[in-house]
Amino acid sequence: MMKKIYIKYFAIAVLSLLTFNSCLDEEGVFKENGSSGIVELNLPARSTSTPFAVKVTTIEVEDEIELPIEVNYTGVNPAPKDIEVELAIVDESIAVYDPSGTTLALPTANYELPASNVITIPKGQKKATYTIKLKPKTFDLTKSYALAVKIVKASLGTVSGNYSTGIYILPVKSPWEGTYTVNYQWYKGGGYGTADETYTETGVALTTQGPGVLRASYVGYWFGGYTEYTIYPSSVGVFVFSGSARTTGVVDSEVDTDNLTFRVRYWFISPANYELEETYTRTGN
Repeated sequence: MMKKIYIKYFAIAVLSLLTFNSCLDEEGVFKENGSSGIVELNLPARSTSTPFAVKVTTIEVEDEIELPIEVNYTGVNPAPKDIEVELAIVDESIAVYDPSGTTLALPTANYELPASNVITIPKGQKKATYTIKLKPKTFDLTKSYALAVKIVKASLGTVSGNYSTGIYILPVKSPWEGTYTVNYQWYKGGGYGTADETYTETGVALTTQGPGVLRASYVGYWFGGYTEYTIYPSSVGVFVFSGSARTTGVVDSEVDTDNLTFRVRYWFISPANYELEETYTRTGN
């Protein structure tokens, strides 16, 4: 009688173990929402306080930069066959990510998409890359840009619920930050007196204050305070802070992004009316 009981319990234990192993094989180790074989964007972990996962890539100001968008097939095993994944740019997701409007969708003129919006994760592998070509020299450096990329569908597996859309933030490292030789041309009524005055200073530092905004100590290297320059693609804006300075206006300006040189002629009131032309030539980092 006792032997029959042992045999019975042994059979139940074996059956339970086989059933448990079968469940593990079906579900897999890596899963999301109870599913295995997830197709997702390769992004940093998303917090519950943000609607999308975010990746920050600092951009150098060059003619062309590649932005790789990596897509993963998760799970214990690699792709059992070729998996076609369709991607799309979803500008509307930028406003969801940043309702304040500070972060803008990168204009289409500033980047180039691949010939096809479908990439393939090859059989036996777990990753594929969708490469977007950025054109940083066409960026408006006074603005903060991002690209929103979404997995539209996949031919196999489950599209991730948490990592199907990603926000790729694209801060631009200001090419203008560094040291300069500056030529100052004061016009009558400003600077050292009633006559036009010209002089040059070396080692003048420009430091980044925000997107496209750089600051130099002093005003014309003669007044106290500071001068801020906003570098646009083909012009320069100026803000003067010096004692009682009240108004600033730009007469004309020009920008050479290839040689990191800019010229700006402007006036300000502090309290007299001064007019000054500055030419900045980059000499070092």
